[in-house]
Amino acid sequence: MCAPVVVVGAADVTVVDPLPLPMLAPLGELLATELCRRHERRGVRFALGRHVTGFAGRDRVTGVRLDDGGTLAADVVVESAGSIANTAWLAGNGLDLTDGVLTDTHLRVGGRPDVVAVGDIARFPGLRYDGVPRRVEHWSILTDTARHAARVLATHLAEAESGARAGSDTGVNTGAGTGPATGVDGDLAPFAPLPTFWSDQHDFRLQSFGAPALGTADARVLYGEPSWDVVVGYHQGGQLVGVVALGGQAAVAAAARHRATLLQQSPTT
Repeated sequence: MCAPVVVVGAADVTVVDPLPLPMLAPLGELLATELCRRHERRGVRFALGRHVTGFAGRDRVTGVRLDDGGTLAADVVVESAGSIANTAWLAGNGLDLTDGVLTDTHLRVGGRPDVVAVGDIARFPGLRYDGVPRRVEHWSILTDTARHAARVLATHLAEAESGARAGSDTGVNTGAGTGPATGVDGDLAPFAPLPTFWSDQHDFRLQSFGAPALGTADARVLYGEPSWDVVVGYHQGGQLVGVVALGGQAAVAAAARHRATLLQQSPTT
């Protein structure tokens, strides 16, 4: 499993993770260590650096087999294995489907002004950071991409309709709708969302703004201390690219103040 999972009402919980710490990739060593400690203090056990190789039981699962030969007894198994973008149905269309559907800075696909990709299948340039196209799988990206894509299509359709009317008035075919959506590029700011996610675990919250995974090599405590309420800032090339709060309301409020800083930073172009 890739992240701590606690089943409500379960008296005995073990988290299996192939990494040396839970949520190490998105949080870095400092917060991942503290997250592990907090769960262990509440009775959660970890099998870190271990892989699940199979399940025991015939009519139902009775255990989880690990790569070290051991078996964990289990009444309930929650699997958290990530996701793979479902792009097979788009194969053969000449699109870049390396990891999801590659888009431009307005979520347009394949150079067409009338085709967009939305949701966590869209791999768009990270303009707030380094410009590298990536997929974002947080739930908020669904509505963020949908809103921007709707504006892109509406602007393009209005431009095409205006061009068609102009062509009709002059008797000239303007070819509206076949070229790049210049109205979109001129009227709309590029898509540059601020990713966010949160997770309520036991009596504390994990709250993230930005892209902390890009700055785990330069993580600094911005507020509080790891053993209590803490906010950690993640930096890339000296620039703040993400903040994560771990704790109660005070930590979440402190993170929200740094969120404003992240939003004020000018996206790259």
